Amino acid sequence: MRIITGKFRGRNLLKSDHLKSLRPTTDKNREALFNILSFGRFDFKLIDSKILDLCCGSGAIGFEALSRGAKSITFIDNNREHLELVKKNSELLKVENDCEVICADARNLLENKKEFDLIFLDPPYSEESLPIIKNLLEKNFIHEKTLLVVEMKSGKEPESFLPLTLLENRKYGSTSFIFLRK
Repeated sequence: MRIITGKFRGRNLLKSDHLKSLRPTTDKNREALFNILSFGRFDFKLIDSKILDLCCGSGAIGFEALSRGAKSITFIDNNREHLELVKKNSELLKVENDCEVICADARNLLENKKEFDLIFLDPPYSEESLPIIKNLLEKNFIHEKTLLVVEMKSGKEPESFLPLTLLENRKYGSTSFIFLRK
């Protein structure tokens, strides 16, 4: 996996092939996602944004965001091996001070006291995203201005996202990006 553009353009993240539990967002899909965020109509600015990369896996989305000007990234995953890889990648890129790494279950997060401009949620395809979204709402992660992006397997999109408004659903092969706001 490599960083596509920004100050870390072309830099490779550490290999994650040994972690069979990972399903990293492909370079092509990451590029499409960031093009949508940069040129979309969601009233979102990546520069100086605070981002939550939930079910972060390797952290590729968060590191791409930092490369493109995000201010800080909070990485949350329930797999300690994934988080160890994230820590090593943050050291490799020398962005440890811009990253917070938390081991937690996305379905059972503690009450939140931070405001995030963007939450990127990429649970395993076998897992439902609605219980996680419900927890995000209950624990005060999603504010009026927060843009929530959910990556999921195409064809699994639920009809309702609770009290959130569906802004857009973009499909890329077997993957969908769902853009939501309160």
